Amino acid sequence: MSKERVAGLIFLFLGIYGVVFSINLPFGRWEELGPGVYPLCICILLCVSGVLWFIRGDRKGIEKARIDWHGIVRKLATPLQIIVITAAFIFTLSRLGYLVASSLYLFVLLLWVCRYRLWTAMMLAIVLGVGSWYFFGKILDIQLPKGFLTL
Repeated sequence: MSKERVAGLIFLFLGIYGVVFSINLPFGRWEELGPGVYPLCICILLCVSGVLWFIRGDRKGIEKARIDWHGIVRKLATPLQIIVITAAFIFTLSRLGYLVASSLYLFVLLLWVCRYRLWTAMMLAIVLGVGSWYFFGKILDIQLPKGFLTL
Protein backbone atom coordinates (compact mmCIF):
# COMPACT_ATOMS: atom_id res chain seq x y z
CA MET A 1 0.00 0.00 0.00
CA SER A 2 1.38 3.39 -0.98
CA LYS A 3 1.88 6.34 1.32
CA GLU A 4 -0.98 8.22 -0.33
CA ARG A 5 -3.42 5.41 0.34
CA VAL A 6 -2.36 5.16 3.99
CA ALA A 7 -2.74 8.93 4.40
CA GLY A 8 -6.16 8.76 2.72
CA LEU A 9 -7.28 6.08 5.17
CA ILE A 10 -6.04 8.11 8.12
CA PHE A 11 -7.95 11.17 6.89
CA LEU A 12 -11.06 9.08 6.31
CA PHE A 13 -11.01 7.50 9.77
CA LEU A 14 -10.32 10.84 11.48
CA GLY A 15 -13.19 12.39 9.52
CA ILE A 16 -15.57 9.59 10.51
CA TYR A 17 -14.48 9.93 14.14
CA GLY A 18 -15.17 13.67 14.02
CA VAL A 19 -18.55 13.22 12.30
CA VAL A 20 -19.68 10.78 14.99
CA PHE A 21 -18.89 13.21 17.79
CA SER A 22 -19.97 16.42 16.04
CA ILE A 23 -23.45 15.05 15.32
CA ASN A 24 -24.17 15.28 19.07
CA LEU A 25 -23.61 19.06 19.06
CA PRO A 26 -26.57 21.40 18.47
CA PHE A 27 -26.90 22.67 14.89
CA GLY A 28 -29.21 25.59 15.52
CA ARG A 29 -31.39 27.11 12.77
CA TRP A 30 -30.57 28.58 9.36
CA GLU A 31 -30.73 32.09 10.81
CA GLU A 32 -28.53 31.17 13.79
CA LEU A 33 -26.16 28.30 13.21
CA GLY A 34 -25.16 26.34 16.28
CA PRO A 35 -21.73 25.12 17.38
CA GLY A 36 -22.11 21.74 15.62
CA VAL A 37 -22.17 23.01 12.03
CA TYR A 38 -18.51 23.98 11.65
CA PRO A 39 -16.99 20.75 13.05
CA LEU A 40 -19.41 18.65 11.00
CA CYS A 41 -18.52 20.47 7.77
CA ILE A 42 -14.79 20.15 8.46
CA CYS A 43 -15.13 16.43 9.23
CA ILE A 44 -17.17 15.80 6.09
CA LEU A 45 -14.51 17.57 4.03
CA LEU A 46 -11.89 15.45 5.79
CA CYS A 47 -13.79 12.27 4.84
CA VAL A 48 -14.17 13.37 1.22
CA SER A 49 -10.50 14.32 0.91
CA GLY A 50 -9.51 11.02 2.51
CA VAL A 51 -11.55 9.04 -0.01
CA LEU A 52 -10.20 11.06 -2.93
CA TRP A 53 -6.65 10.72 -1.68
CA PHE A 54 -7.14 6.97 -1.27
CA ILE A 55 -8.42 6.65 -4.85
CA ARG A 56 -5.65 8.86 -6.25
CA GLY A 57 -3.00 6.84 -4.45
CA ASP A 58 -4.28 3.67 -6.14
CA ARG A 59 -3.67 5.12 -9.62
CA LYS A 60 -0.04 5.80 -8.92
CA GLY A 61 0.61 2.15 -8.30
CA ILE A 62 2.53 0.53 -5.54
CA GLU A 63 5.93 2.04 -5.04
CA LYS A 64 8.79 0.49 -3.21
CA ALA A 65 9.89 3.03 -0.68
CA ARG A 66 12.82 2.66 1.62
CA ILE A 67 12.60 4.24 5.01
CA ASP A 68 15.24 6.90 5.50
CA TRP A 69 15.71 6.84 9.28
CA HIS A 70 18.40 9.49 9.19
CA GLY A 71 16.06 11.86 7.34
CA ILE A 72 13.23 11.16 9.77
CA VAL A 73 15.43 11.87 12.79
CA ARG A 74 16.73 15.03 11.13
CA LYS A 75 13.17 16.25 10.49
CA LEU A 76 12.10 15.48 14.06
CA ALA A 77 15.06 17.21 15.70
CA THR A 78 13.57 20.72 15.63
CA PRO A 79 10.10 19.75 16.94
CA LEU A 80 11.73 17.74 19.72
CA GLN A 81 13.92 20.69 20.64
CA ILE A 82 10.85 22.94 20.83
CA ILE A 83 9.00 20.38 22.97
CA VAL A 84 11.92 20.08 25.40
CA ILE A 85 12.35 23.86 25.67
CA THR A 86 8.61 24.39 26.17
CA ALA A 87 8.44 21.68 28.85
CA ALA A 88 11.32 23.34 30.68
CA PHE A 89 9.50 26.69 30.40
CA ILE A 90 6.31 25.21 31.87
CA PHE A 91 8.14 23.61 34.79
CA THR A 92 10.14 26.73 35.64
CA LEU A 93 7.37 29.29 35.12
CA SER A 94 6.04 29.25 38.69
CA ARG A 95 9.50 29.19 40.29
CA LEU A 96 11.18 31.88 38.22
CA GLY A 97 8.15 33.99 37.35
CA TYR A 98 6.81 35.00 33.96
CA LEU A 99 9.32 37.75 33.24
CA VAL A 100 12.45 35.66 33.80
CA ALA A 101 11.06 32.37 32.48
CA SER A 102 9.68 33.87 29.27
CA SER A 103 12.90 35.75 28.58
CA LEU A 104 14.98 32.61 29.13
CA TYR A 105 12.55 30.57 27.04
CA LEU A 106 12.79 33.00 24.14
CA PHE A 107 16.57 33.23 24.46
CA VAL A 108 17.07 29.47 24.32
CA LEU A 109 14.50 29.11 21.55
CA LEU A 110 16.08 31.81 19.41
CA LEU A 111 19.64 30.63 20.06
CA TRP A 112 19.22 26.84 19.89
CA VAL A 113 16.35 26.33 17.46
CA CYS A 114 16.39 29.44 15.26
CA ARG A 115 20.19 29.73 15.36
CA TYR A 116 20.33 33.48 15.91
CA ARG A 117 23.61 35.03 16.98
CA LEU A 118 24.16 35.27 20.73
CA TRP A 119 23.68 39.04 21.03
CA THR A 120 20.71 39.11 18.67
CA ALA A 121 18.98 36.28 20.54
CA MET A 122 19.69 37.97 23.88
CA MET A 123 18.35 41.37 22.81
CA LEU A 124 15.23 39.90 21.15
CA ALA A 125 14.54 37.73 24.19
CA ILE A 126 14.82 40.65 26.58
CA VAL A 127 12.71 43.00 24.44
CA LEU A 128 10.00 40.41 23.72
CA GLY A 129 9.99 39.05 27.28
CA VAL A 130 9.69 42.46 28.90
CA GLY A 131 7.24 43.63 26.24
CA SER A 132 4.93 40.65 26.68
CA TRP A 133 5.18 40.94 30.48
CA TYR A 134 4.27 44.61 30.32
CA PHE A 135 1.42 44.04 27.86
CA PHE A 136 -0.19 41.11 29.65
CA GLY A 137 0.69 42.03 33.23
CA LYS A 138 0.36 45.79 33.24
CA ILE A 139 -1.88 46.83 30.35
CA LEU A 140 -4.31 43.87 30.31
CA ASP A 141 -3.88 43.36 34.06
CA ILE A 142 -3.59 39.58 33.81
CA GLN A 143 -2.16 37.93 36.90
CA LEU A 144 1.14 36.36 35.85
CA PRO A 145 3.38 34.16 38.02
CA LYS A 146 5.82 36.40 39.88
CA GLY A 147 8.32 33.81 41.03
CA PHE A 148 11.09 35.29 43.13
CA LEU A 149 10.50 38.77 41.65
CA THR A 150 7.87 41.02 43.15
CA LEU A 151 7.46 43.79 40.58
